[in-house]
Amino acid sequence: MRTSRLLGILTLLTALALTTAPAHAEFDFTIDVLPSSSKAIKMERTGPARDFVQRAAVYLRYVPLKAGQRVFPAFINTHNYLTCADKPEKKWYLESVSRVDYDKGSGIAVYGFFFSRPACDGPTFHMEAVTTES
Repeated sequence: MRTSRLLGILTLLTALALTTAPAHAEFDFTIDVLPSSSKAIKMERTGPARDFVQRAAVYLRYVPLKAGQRVFPAFINTHNYLTCADKPEKKWYLESVSRVDYDKGSGIAVYGFFFSRPACDGPTFHMEAVTTES
């Protein structure tokens, strides 16, 4: 009797868990690249932005325009920020950036950009890369 009651409770909890799974809204960034940033590198998206509840992140691949060239972008936090369409004056500044992958032979690098979670689901990332070449 006790086992069947426990089995009934577990079945009910499993059914509730399957039917009440939280719905996650689509979350992504629109990226606005400053024209001066594209003189030495081409930026490519690696996928949609990620929503980590209190933080948001996007990963971008930077490809040198000339084969064999190495480009080392820097990102100034006050020049790299998010805005929402309904509050364009409010800015969520870049909190951190991290190079997560680098291919020395091709000079291609992947960077992760991390922000506080903005107040909207479709922010625009205003991106400016300051580059040096070697």
